[in-house]
Amino acid sequence: MTGRDETRVKEIETYLRDQGLFVKHDGSQPDAHYSGDILELDMGNVVPSLSGPKRPHDRVNMTDMKTDFTTALTNKLGFKGY
Repeated sequence: MTGRDETRVKEIETYLRDQGLFVKHDGSQPDAHYSGDILELDMGNVVPSLSGPKRPHDRVNMTDMKTDFTTALTNKLGFKGY
């Protein structure tokens, strides 16, 4: 009903079933039970950052972006060097 290709829908459903994540909300399955653990996140400690599509693990804080970029321009050819 979403307009997506039927083959893709079947692939996703198969994956979700294999992972135990496919849920039918028709009463045929028991309701999910969660642990009750509470995770807390202090938004004051969240720092905006940027990472690239090729190396998402090379995250750079936005406050360090200018320095990181200008340093990369003068580094020798290689990692973070042009």
